[in-house]
Amino acid sequence: MNDTTGDDIRYVRQLAESDAHAPLLGGRFMLWWGMLLIAAYTAHHFALNGAIGDGDTIFPWIWISFSVAGVLGQIVLIKSMPAKAGSGSAGNRASRAVWLAAPCAIASMILGSAVAASTGAGPATFDWIVPVAFAVYACALFVTGSLARDRTTMAAGLCSVVMVGLFTALILHPDRYLVAAGGVALSVFLPGLLLLLAEPRARD
Repeated sequence: MNDTTGDDIRYVRQLAESDAHAPLLGGRFMLWWGMLLIAAYTAHHFALNGAIGDGDTIFPWIWISFSVAGVLGQIVLIKSMPAKAGSGSAGNRASRAVWLAAPCAIASMILGSAVAASTGAGPATFDWIVPVAFAVYACALFVTGSLARDRTTMAAGLCSVVMVGLFTALILHPDRYLVAAGGVALSVFLPGLLLLLAEPRARD
């Protein structure tokens, strides 16, 4: 093998390794859902403590509004997102897969909690969705962060792990949803903002 061939192989290898650890492109989605979750958890806190609503029917309205706004925003973000370098990297392919599975798992927990609450378990059943959601976030963030070698995402995953135990420990505390809102700010919203700022420019 001559020197030219060797240089070509090294060049292709460098390109492949660069693409494998390309910046993650899901920052705008994390930012959007993080913002909505912070608002929903904060509203849930005030409703739970009697500051807003009637103490009953407001909870479905909070979370229905969250879901509708979230899905509509997701559609707009997908349609408006420009093509960017690195979208085919291992980290970004994994990100699309795990963040599809994550909300599906949480939605399944919500449906199960609704059935349990309506058959005698009571509304407190819904509180357990929060640590499950943070556990799902942790898995998604660690997987994508490790593939992309992104320290921000890995740190967010660690924060989510901490939130699983912290919210569970505070499951009866009146301010538990404010704690959850803070956890989302640190593990979803802020990392999403940092990832968005680190994204490469759109392709021409």
